[in-house]
Amino acid sequence: MICTLPHQTILAIDLGTQSLRVSALDTAGQRLWSWSAPVDSKVDGDVFEQFTAQWAGLLENALNEAQRAGIRPDAIAAAGPLAGFVALDAQGQALTPAVMYSDRRPAQDVEQIVKALAGEVSLRPVVSDPLPHWFRLCREQPEVAARTRHFLDATGWLNFFLTGQATLNAYTASRLYTQAHRKRLGADRAPFGDTVSIGQVIGTLLPAQSWRDGFSDVPVMAATFDSKCAYIGSGIHMPGQALDISGTVTSFGVVSAKPTDDHLQRIYSVPLADQWLVRGSTASSGSTLEWVRAQLMHTDIAALTAAAASVAPGARGLSFLPYLAGERAPLWNPHARGALLGLSLDTSQADIMRAVFEGLAFSLSHITSTMADCGVQITDMRLAGGLARNDLLAQIKADVLGVPVERLSDPELTTLGLAVIASVALKAFPNAASASRCFVTTERRFTPAPDAAVVYADARRRYLAGSAALLPTFDVTSA
Repeated sequence: MICTLPHQTILAIDLGTQSLRVSALDTAGQRLWSWSAPVDSKVDGDVFEQFTAQWAGLLENALNEAQRAGIRPDAIAAAGPLAGFVALDAQGQALTPAVMYSDRRPAQDVEQIVKALAGEVSLRPVVSDPLPHWFRLCREQPEVAARTRHFLDATGWLNFFLTGQATLNAYTASRLYTQAHRKRLGADRAPFGDTVSIGQVIGTLLPAQSWRDGFSDVPVMAATFDSKCAYIGSGIHMPGQALDISGTVTSFGVVSAKPTDDHLQRIYSVPLADQWLVRGSTASSGSTLEWVRAQLMHTDIAALTAAAASVAPGARGLSFLPYLAGERAPLWNPHARGALLGLSLDTSQADIMRAVFEGLAFSLSHITSTMADCGVQITDMRLAGGLARNDLLAQIKADVLGVPVERLSDPELTTLGLAVIASVALKAFPNAASASRCFVTTERRFTPAPDAAVVYADARRRYLAGSAALLPTFDVTSA
């Protein structure tokens, strides 16, 4: 699809768990400019926090750099990671750090919501939802909750920093259930901000900002959290097409013509244009490899990959459960813990690394097999995120899932999704599907190796058996 209007420029702000990336793209699909910087986190047991003071400083630096580079956007769109909830006072100052999606402190609040709603809602309450984070704040810091004027997720904070408008994107707002549910839970007046639709104009930049002069009348368009932006921008639109976004965690979804009702709430469905996206995600993927690299092997990822590639499929009987941060779909158990099964005296480091790579693929397969149980089949899959660049892991996923896998040329799919959202809002394209054809291209295709199917089927059975056997040990409530 070629845009018939004069090319317009979009400034995309992508705040991730490890970095802030700001890019300028035009509606011809060209990346004009980019900037990035690392973001710090506090990780201590159940705590996973970031700090809005750093977010603000980095964002100011990025926008000043964009000014100096001569970028003059026609629209700005921003996305943060799922959750990232922060309390702000009446002056817009942060009262708390931003609590990220891997923070496990709201787990008991999730349990209370589940008990109170007793299966009345189709979406399983999870620790990244808005309500558990609000309840945790009220429970642990009631004096702070009383002073809170706005309680925003990371995407909402970015838009508040830019425009001064307190908002909650429509996809995250869907996790607030109904007004009746919120009233019963005592959260009907929780200050989450006004719900905004994707592509809606939130406002223009605050006049007091030092970098505003060149961007004075630029509209800030509402987007959504990072992984949802990636789905919107990926171009998947036919039933059976799937997207695997593997970075710190893995977010996975497959297009379906109708919503899927899993009475066990292992997977869930969310709207995607005029269709549905059947979803599941893992709690740890890239973070698992980083942990292995730093804590066990003390080498770089390239060396770990080479070691894993030297071992035949099946990892010589080893099974690795990558539950280092609990597990999401299909277990939804924040108390789950990682395990390495099948060790012997002749197990090598290379064997362990092969098992780790295969464990990441089997955790994804656990999601896809659950979807298959609910009638959702996958025909092909696209890869995005940092781990998409790893050829070995991409091939293992193709072999384990038994479907062709395409790696997208640009791994920063959240940025491309922001460009798609903004370009449609600017009327450069009629819809997201046509816009994505402009921005998204395929770099490489991985096809399943027929001779690996039997080996991986056996290895997958061991993985699932190990997971099921250890489930009662993760927490006394999970038996």
